[in-house]
Amino acid sequence: MTKLIYLGCLSSRLYDSTCKNAVKIIQFLDSEYQIIENPPCCGSLAFNITPDEIMRNHVKSVNNWFKNNNITEIVTICAGCYSYFTRYYNEFLGAEFKIKVKHFLQFLSDPKNLNRLNLKYFGNNIRVNYHDACHLRNSSVPIIDEPRKILNSIDNIELVEMDFNKTKSICCGAGGGVYSIFKEPSDYNAKLIFDNMKKGEALLTACPFCYTALKRVREENRIRKPVIKFEDFIVKLMEGGDPLS
Repeated sequence: MTKLIYLGCLSSRLYDSTCKNAVKIIQFLDSEYQIIENPPCCGSLAFNITPDEIMRNHVKSVNNWFKNNNITEIVTICAGCYSYFTRYYNEFLGAEFKIKVKHFLQFLSDPKNLNRLNLKYFGNNIRVNYHDACHLRNSSVPIIDEPRKILNSIDNIELVEMDFNKTKSICCGAGGGVYSIFKEPSDYNAKLIFDNMKKGEALLTACPFCYTALKRVREENRIRKPVIKFEDFIVKLMEGGDPLS
Protein backbone atom coordinates (compact mmCIF):
# COMPACT_ATOMS: atom_id res chain seq x y z
CA MET A 1 0.00 0.00 0.00
CA THR A 2 1.31 3.44 -0.98
CA LYS A 3 0.52 6.88 0.39
CA LEU A 4 0.87 9.52 -2.31
CA ILE A 5 1.54 13.26 -2.20
CA TYR A 6 -0.47 14.52 -5.17
CA LEU A 7 0.68 18.04 -5.98
CA GLY A 8 -1.54 18.80 -8.98
CA CYS A 9 -0.63 20.14 -12.41
CA LEU A 10 -0.77 23.89 -11.68
CA SER A 11 1.39 23.77 -8.56
CA SER A 12 3.87 21.35 -10.12
CA ARG A 13 4.27 23.56 -13.18
CA LEU A 14 4.40 27.02 -11.57
CA TYR A 15 5.19 26.75 -7.87
CA ASP A 16 8.13 24.43 -7.34
CA SER A 17 9.19 25.91 -4.00
CA THR A 18 5.67 25.58 -2.62
CA CYS A 19 5.56 21.95 -3.73
CA LYS A 20 8.86 21.29 -1.96
CA ASN A 21 7.54 22.94 1.19
CA ALA A 22 4.39 20.82 1.09
CA VAL A 23 6.43 17.64 0.68
CA LYS A 24 8.69 18.72 3.56
CA ILE A 25 5.72 19.21 5.90
CA ILE A 26 3.84 16.05 4.90
CA GLN A 27 6.88 13.77 5.10
CA PHE A 28 7.90 15.29 8.42
CA LEU A 29 4.53 14.26 9.80
CA ASP A 30 4.29 10.91 8.00
CA SER A 31 7.38 9.55 6.25
CA GLU A 32 5.31 6.91 4.46
CA TYR A 33 3.98 9.50 2.01
CA GLN A 34 5.81 9.39 -1.31
CA ILE A 35 6.19 11.38 -4.52
CA ILE A 36 5.78 9.49 -7.80
CA GLU A 37 7.09 11.20 -10.92
CA ASN A 38 4.61 12.30 -13.60
CA PRO A 39 1.28 11.29 -12.07
CA PRO A 40 -1.74 11.73 -14.38
CA CYS A 41 -3.85 14.90 -14.29
CA CYS A 42 -7.01 14.49 -12.23
CA GLY A 43 -9.03 16.02 -15.09
CA SER A 44 -10.75 18.80 -13.17
CA LEU A 45 -9.82 21.57 -15.62
CA ALA A 46 -11.35 19.66 -18.54
CA PHE A 47 -14.54 18.68 -16.76
CA ASN A 48 -16.70 21.64 -17.81
CA ILE A 49 -15.81 21.43 -21.52
CA THR A 50 -15.54 17.67 -22.08
CA PRO A 51 -18.34 15.16 -22.80
CA ASP A 52 -19.18 12.88 -19.89
CA GLU A 53 -18.11 9.73 -21.72
CA ILE A 54 -14.62 11.10 -22.39
CA MET A 55 -14.29 12.27 -18.81
CA ARG A 56 -15.49 8.92 -17.52
CA ASN A 57 -12.81 7.17 -19.56
CA HIS A 58 -10.17 9.56 -18.22
CA VAL A 59 -11.30 9.00 -14.64
CA LYS A 60 -11.09 5.24 -15.19
CA SER A 61 -7.57 5.54 -16.60
CA VAL A 62 -6.43 7.60 -13.59
CA ASN A 63 -8.02 5.12 -11.21
CA ASN A 64 -6.19 2.30 -13.03
CA TRP A 65 -2.93 4.23 -12.56
CA PHE A 66 -3.69 4.38 -8.82
CA LYS A 67 -4.32 0.64 -8.78
CA ASN A 68 -1.16 -0.16 -10.76
CA ASN A 69 0.91 1.90 -8.32
CA ASN A 70 -0.89 0.43 -5.32
CA ILE A 71 -2.06 3.86 -4.14
CA THR A 72 -4.38 3.72 -1.15
CA GLU A 73 -4.21 7.27 0.27
CA ILE A 74 -3.66 10.73 -1.20
CA VAL A 75 -2.84 14.10 0.31
CA THR A 76 -3.20 16.88 -2.26
CA ILE A 77 -2.25 20.54 -1.98
CA CYS A 78 -4.57 21.50 -4.84
CA ALA A 79 -8.10 22.60 -3.97
CA GLY A 80 -9.31 21.70 -7.47
CA CYS A 81 -7.87 18.19 -7.31
CA TYR A 82 -9.40 17.66 -3.87
CA SER A 83 -12.83 18.83 -5.00
CA TYR A 84 -12.75 16.73 -8.16
CA PHE A 85 -11.46 13.55 -6.54
CA THR A 86 -13.98 13.64 -3.69
CA ARG A 87 -17.00 14.53 -5.81
CA TYR A 88 -16.72 13.37 -9.41
CA TYR A 89 -14.57 10.28 -9.01
CA ASN A 90 -17.19 8.93 -6.66
CA GLU A 91 -19.88 10.00 -9.11
CA PHE A 92 -18.23 8.34 -12.12
CA LEU A 93 -16.80 5.26 -10.39
CA GLY A 94 -18.90 4.69 -7.29
CA ALA A 95 -17.52 1.98 -4.99
CA GLU A 96 -14.76 1.23 -7.50
CA PHE A 97 -12.92 4.36 -6.33
CA LYS A 98 -11.31 3.27 -3.07
CA ILE A 99 -8.68 5.98 -2.57
CA LYS A 100 -8.76 7.85 0.74
CA VAL A 101 -8.39 11.51 -0.27
CA LYS A 102 -7.38 14.37 2.01
CA HIS A 103 -6.52 17.95 1.34
CA PHE A 104 -3.36 19.34 2.93
CA LEU A 105 -5.47 21.37 5.39
CA GLN A 106 -7.34 18.28 6.58
CA PHE A 107 -4.07 16.41 7.01
CA LEU A 108 -2.41 19.25 8.89
CA SER A 109 -5.36 19.95 11.19
CA ASP A 110 -5.41 16.39 12.54
CA PRO A 111 -4.76 16.83 16.31
CA LYS A 112 -1.77 14.50 16.35
CA ASN A 113 -0.17 16.37 13.46
CA LEU A 114 -0.80 19.76 15.06
CA ASN A 115 0.68 18.50 18.32
CA ARG A 116 3.76 17.18 16.56
CA LEU A 117 4.30 20.41 14.63
CA ASN A 118 3.79 22.50 17.78
CA LEU A 119 3.95 25.67 15.68
CA LYS A 120 5.04 28.89 17.35
CA TYR A 121 5.99 32.36 16.26
CA PHE A 122 8.38 34.14 18.60
CA GLY A 123 8.08 37.61 17.14
CA ASN A 124 5.45 40.25 17.74
CA ASN A 125 1.82 39.27 17.20
CA ILE A 126 0.95 38.92 13.49
CA ARG A 127 -2.61 39.32 12.22
CA VAL A 128 -3.52 37.40 9.07
CA ASN A 129 -6.59 37.01 6.88
CA TYR A 130 -7.58 33.69 5.30
CA HIS A 131 -9.44 33.42 1.98
CA ASP A 132 -11.90 30.52 1.66
CA ALA A 133 -11.48 29.06 -1.82
CA CYS A 134 -14.64 27.97 -3.67
CA HIS A 135 -13.17 24.52 -4.41
CA LEU A 136 -12.73 23.91 -0.68
CA ARG A 137 -15.83 25.47 0.85
CA ASN A 138 -18.14 24.02 -1.84
CA SER A 139 -16.65 20.53 -2.03
CA SER A 140 -18.68 17.45 -1.15
CA VAL A 141 -16.80 17.39 2.15
CA PRO A 142 -16.35 21.15 2.82
CA ILE A 143 -13.08 22.43 4.24
CA ILE A 144 -13.87 25.49 6.34
CA ASP A 145 -12.93 24.92 9.97
CA GLU A 146 -9.58 23.23 9.30
CA PRO A 147 -7.48 26.30 8.34
CA ARG A 148 -8.91 28.21 11.28
CA LYS A 149 -8.05 25.39 13.63
CA ILE A 150 -4.46 25.42 12.35
CA LEU A 151 -4.00 29.19 12.55
CA ASN A 152 -5.66 29.50 15.94
CA SER A 153 -3.25 26.89 17.34
CA ILE A 154 -0.16 29.02 16.59
CA ASP A 155 1.24 31.30 19.28
CA ASN A 156 1.37 34.97 18.26
CA ILE A 157 -0.57 34.40 15.05
CA GLU A 158 -4.02 36.00 15.10
CA LEU A 159 -6.62 35.10 12.48
CA VAL A 160 -8.74 38.13 11.61
CA GLU A 161 -11.90 37.16 9.76
CA MET A 162 -12.94 39.09 6.67
CA ASP A 163 -16.55 40.23 6.26
CA PHE A 164 -17.03 37.78 3.38
CA ASN A 165 -15.71 34.50 4.71
CA LYS A 166 -16.49 30.80 4.99
CA THR A 167 -19.54 29.99 2.79
CA LYS A 168 -19.91 33.69 1.87
CA SER A 169 -16.38 34.22 0.64
CA ILE A 170 -15.78 36.02 -2.66
CA CYS A 171 -14.77 33.91 -5.65
CA CYS A 172 -11.27 34.90 -6.86
CA GLY A 173 -12.43 34.70 -10.48
CA ALA A 174 -9.80 32.15 -11.57
CA GLY A 175 -11.87 28.98 -11.85
CA GLY A 176 -13.84 27.50 -14.72
CA GLY A 177 -11.88 29.39 -17.38
CA VAL A 178 -13.42 32.71 -16.25
CA TYR A 179 -10.15 34.65 -16.41
CA SER A 180 -9.49 33.45 -19.97
CA ILE A 181 -12.81 34.86 -21.21
CA PHE A 182 -13.85 37.54 -18.71
CA LYS A 183 -10.59 39.10 -17.52
CA GLU A 184 -12.05 42.35 -16.14
CA PRO A 185 -14.74 40.73 -13.92
CA SER A 186 -12.18 38.17 -12.80
CA ASP A 187 -9.69 40.86 -11.79
CA TYR A 188 -12.47 42.84 -10.11
CA ASN A 189 -13.30 39.86 -7.89
CA ALA A 190 -9.68 39.26 -6.92
CA LYS A 191 -9.17 42.96 -6.12
CA LEU A 192 -12.37 42.90 -4.02
CA ILE A 193 -10.86 40.19 -1.82
CA PHE A 194 -7.94 42.48 -0.98
CA ASP A 195 -10.38 45.32 -0.33
CA ASN A 196 -12.19 43.03 2.11
CA MET A 197 -9.11 42.41 4.26
CA LYS A 198 -9.67 43.42 7.87
CA LYS A 199 -6.54 44.62 9.68
CA GLY A 200 -4.59 41.62 8.41
CA GLU A 201 -0.93 41.98 7.53
CA ALA A 202 -1.08 39.19 4.94
CA LEU A 203 -3.62 37.18 2.97
CA LEU A 204 -3.35 33.37 3.16
CA THR A 205 -4.83 30.94 0.67
CA ALA A 206 -4.70 27.15 0.30
CA CYS A 207 -5.70 27.09 -3.38
CA PRO A 208 -3.16 27.45 -6.23
CA PHE A 209 -5.83 28.93 -8.52
CA CYS A 210 -6.72 31.60 -5.96
CA TYR A 211 -3.04 32.23 -5.30
CA THR A 212 -2.39 32.75 -9.01
CA ALA A 213 -5.27 35.23 -9.38
CA LEU A 214 -4.50 37.11 -6.17
CA LYS A 215 -0.77 37.29 -6.88
CA ARG A 216 -1.39 38.74 -10.35
CA VAL A 217 -3.85 41.38 -9.11
CA ARG A 218 -1.57 42.28 -6.20
CA GLU A 219 1.32 42.95 -8.60
CA GLU A 220 -0.81 44.82 -11.13
CA ASN A 221 -2.29 47.08 -8.44
CA ARG A 222 0.90 47.43 -6.38
CA ILE A 223 -0.83 46.17 -3.25
CA ARG A 224 1.66 46.11 -0.39
CA LYS A 225 0.14 43.34 1.70
CA PRO A 226 1.49 39.95 0.59
CA VAL A 227 -0.54 36.93 -0.49
CA ILE A 228 1.02 33.73 0.85
CA LYS A 229 0.35 30.08 0.10
CA PHE A 230 -0.49 28.12 3.25
CA GLU A 231 2.39 25.64 2.84
CA ASP A 232 4.97 28.42 2.56
CA PHE A 233 3.59 30.14 5.66
CA ILE A 234 3.80 26.92 7.71
CA VAL A 235 7.35 26.04 6.61
CA LYS A 236 8.61 29.50 7.57
CA LEU A 237 7.17 28.95 11.07
CA MET A 238 8.68 25.46 11.29
CA GLU A 239 12.10 26.86 10.40
CA GLY A 240 11.84 29.81 12.79
CA GLY A 241 11.73 32.42 10.03
CA ASP A 242 9.53 35.40 9.29
CA PRO A 243 6.30 33.93 7.86
CA LEU A 244 5.53 37.19 6.02
CA SER A 245 8.84 37.42 4.16
